[in-house]
Amino acid sequence: MNLKKIFFERPAHNFKAIDGIRAIAVLWVIIFHVWIFQHNTYPELLGKVAQNPFLVWITKGDLGVDLFFVISGFLIGTILFKEYKRTQTLNFKSFYLRRFLRLFPVYFFSMIITLYFLHGAGAEKWVTAWSNLLYVNNYVFKSYMGWTWSLAIEEQFYIVIPFLIVFLFPKFRKKWILFTVLAIIPVILTYYYSVHIFNFEIPYNREIFGEEWQEWFWGYYMLTHLRYGGLLSGVIAAYIHVNHSEKVVHFFTNKTKLSNVLIVFSLACFVVITSLSLGQAAPVEESIFYELPRNFVVYYEVIHRELFSYAVVFIMVACMYSKSRIIIPVNNFLSAKIFYPIAKISYSIYLFHVMFMEWLFPMFSEYAEGSLTNLQIVFVNGILSLIGSVIVAALMVIWIEEPFNNLKNKLTSKKQ
Repeated sequence: MNLKKIFFERPAHNFKAIDGIRAIAVLWVIIFHVWIFQHNTYPELLGKVAQNPFLVWITKGDLGVDLFFVISGFLIGTILFKEYKRTQTLNFKSFYLRRFLRLFPVYFFSMIITLYFLHGAGAEKWVTAWSNLLYVNNYVFKSYMGWTWSLAIEEQFYIVIPFLIVFLFPKFRKKWILFTVLAIIPVILTYYYSVHIFNFEIPYNREIFGEEWQEWFWGYYMLTHLRYGGLLSGVIAAYIHVNHSEKVVHFFTNKTKLSNVLIVFSLACFVVITSLSLGQAAPVEESIFYELPRNFVVYYEVIHRELFSYAVVFIMVACMYSKSRIIIPVNNFLSAKIFYPIAKISYSIYLFHVMFMEWLFPMFSEYAEGSLTNLQIVFVNGILSLIGSVIVAALMVIWIEEPFNNLKNKLTSKKQ
């Protein structure tokens, strides 16, 4: 097996900037989990992260999942719209077979090894493993491998979207109407949940993993009908990319002032949203939300993820089409070669890193107590978890992902 080809030779059809976004997303999520899974052990030390304006982005690592949603929606949407444009239909069997062979084998392997890494906790939750197998674990309270809720959202979305493309899209001559309706639904539902069901106060300021936090996490944070906006934003960009690329080229070429304004606005949205703590990951003593009118805070909670997703989508599309001096440095950064191997292992490392952290952190912290400072323990835990996760994820790619990807390509190529 050619390891250089697997991990370092980027396929010609890959969008370089998207590989960069994927790599940043998984690194961001890992850093976030290094912080949050040690927070209750070292609250005085790690509680300061949320108050430090230069470190707040760590506590916003959950937005890394929204990055995954955006690029996943774009890439899968591009595949579907290209096929539909070419054939005026979709091969549902081939699509679902590709998704199954791409995602499920390494996912099932992760479900098995979780029993070891989570010991008794994993075994106790095994009774809910059926929800993982059916990709509905985000609707099952305290389900097995709870961190895979985002995969459930993606798969639920991809069960629906091919049918929408074939049976609903043709009924709308003006596609923007359908996209607008679909985009508004999660915003309305998020408002209803946050205001009328939970009556949230922002910042949340709830103890991490406490009862109220669990209620928020399992009953609000991970529900598909509230969170599919990021996926949809990617699908909308895919539709425009496949069907109206000439208009996009014209926009970035002939309306440079407007496009530059939108690029700057999108970058600003990204920076601002990643710099404001909502207190959902850790209580915050000081927050701009204490000074703002309640209605504004509510509206921010309702739309900030959607705004973040569409800002990322625009940055991504600008990297693909624009020659602006503003976006070129961003595109060059995201297209760096170092990001490709990280993007390559992103799925496996996402599956593995949480179970490894939950196994490693208490064991090493107990071992190092008294010989290392709390800060040193936190850093060593983080480094060890990153190194261990990278190694195991790379092996999962070699032994599971690649063989099944090859099988997927052989089976689906015969059917086409």
